Amino acid sequence: MSPADEIGQLQQQQSLLTSALRAMLEGHWCGEPPSVQAFVDALDTGLHPTCVPPYRTSDIPPPPPEHAFDPAVSMPAQLYDWTCSACSLEWLLRAYQSSYGGDIYTNREQTVYDIGYPNNISPTYGLHDGSGAQLRRVFTERTGAETGQGWLTFDQMWSIAAQGNGGMLSGVGWYHWVGLRGTDGDALSIANSAPGYQNVWGVLDRASWNRLGPFSCVWVYP
Repeated sequence: MSPADEIGQLQQQQSLLTSALRAMLEGHWCGEPPSVQAFVDALDTGLHPTCVPPYRTSDIPPPPPEHAFDPAVSMPAQLYDWTCSACSLEWLLRAYQSSYGGDIYTNREQTVYDIGYPNNISPTYGLHDGSGAQLRRVFTERTGAETGQGWLTFDQMWSIAAQGNGGMLSGVGWYHWVGLRGTDGDALSIANSAPGYQNVWGVLDRASWNRLGPFSCVWVYP
């Protein structure tokens, strides 16, 4: 091979290397030209490189929210009049994909024991601590999510519900726990295991709040 041919060959190889580097920077790794695989193969047809593109950080799909809330999950009616708090807690766990299994009534039975039967919940009194402290404890143990609790006004609870996070609430004059789905216009949308009790179904408006309160409210932070 003459010097001129050698120089020409080197120039061609340099051009292929430059093209391969450009393809690399542009993210064209495999397949037909312009790709790194094609230019490397042109440098030496005997190489036949196996192309495995790098796994870039930008290719990783964003992780799902740590505590994704589905307010539309069902709330079947309770079987026993003292289990509304357990039904509300099981509903909230299911809404956050953290309940026990596929059968809701089996889940509710397990929820009763996790709350603490018969010391914290019983047929005689229902939930013993009306603040919902035991409900918060079980929810946090199963999800790791942070919760808050307070004796809130209707406007305070509505503002929290409007942010899109679930919760539970109970009125002293109602003696009944329900799950919090969100807002429904000027009212609260609730998951009620005893629909119709005290003339409340799937929404809790300001008048019912005033009639059945004061309310202990538990909510889940984002």
